[in-house]
Amino acid sequence: MEQVSTKRFSALDAARGLALVAMFVFHFCWDLAYFRLTPEGFTDSAGFHGFGHAIAASFVFIAGLGLTLAARSRLDLHSALMRIGLIGLSALAVTAVTYLIFPEAFIWFGILHLLALGSALSLPLIFAPAVLVAALALVALVLPLVISEPAFDAPLLQWLGLGTHPPMTNDWRPLLPWFGVMLLGLLAGRAVAAKGLPQKLGSWQPKSFLGRGFVWGGQHTLALYLTHQPVLFALVFIGATLTAPRDADILGAQSGFMRGCETQCVTTGGEAGLCTRACGCIAQDATDKGMGRAVARNQLTPDEQLKFNDITKACLRRLMPQPPAQ
Repeated sequence: MEQVSTKRFSALDAARGLALVAMFVFHFCWDLAYFRLTPEGFTDSAGFHGFGHAIAASFVFIAGLGLTLAARSRLDLHSALMRIGLIGLSALAVTAVTYLIFPEAFIWFGILHLLALGSALSLPLIFAPAVLVAALALVALVLPLVISEPAFDAPLLQWLGLGTHPPMTNDWRPLLPWFGVMLLGLLAGRAVAAKGLPQKLGSWQPKSFLGRGFVWGGQHTLALYLTHQPVLFALVFIGATLTAPRDADILGAQSGFMRGCETQCVTTGGEAGLCTRACGCIAQDATDKGMGRAVARNQLTPDEQLKFNDITKACLRRLMPQPPAQ
């Protein structure tokens, strides 16, 4: 996620560092939702998705901008290919790790995959006519809006972004339209270079501690990207474990679940004592199967709901009087 050059501009690094902080916030919120510490549906909201798209767009745009500024006089092809290769290897590592942790939604074409492929495709366009780059950017941005075909849903073609629906994955940044954002960054870099601003950008240095922190983050973006989510995920897991009520208390005698369960049971004709024992059985079995918090918060997944229904039926059969066999 860093520009492919040894030449650095502090202003560009600061912008990249600011985008990195926004990404930390985004992933922290995602982790909270994963452990059900946010309102239900929080990460499915349009605002949350828009926030994620804005962060991704800033990284992709800055990558294109950095490519042009770094090569404004001469393209160091060896350094560029080395950097792209490093990003590509990091993308493969993300795929491998997420496949182990989230096999049903692992990342196979996320932001790093896009940056690696997009940067490689951008190399021959750095010194191409601006009108050609602008035309390609327009095509990349518009094409997914006018083409949506089931044929592009095939696994070998889905990464193009022209299919009818996105795949089940935790990070999805297909080549189209996102490559168009990188090309816009390429054009913006040309505009900056044409006005002679790189000298001003190169001479700017942060004076505040916060500014220096953003610059440092922008200089180590790839390493921070690869390490921040495991750290955040672990911290949220520890926090959720320490602050959550003990499993034995979640659906215990004083919980809202027990009161609601007993009331419903008695209302439908059950004897009070049997209802108490049946609800206690349900609460204990649900807790033993690790669904206590989900039941208490009414946030059962479809699979968990089926398991909970089976628990309820089993407890009722075990404790409630059965009609005599005919």
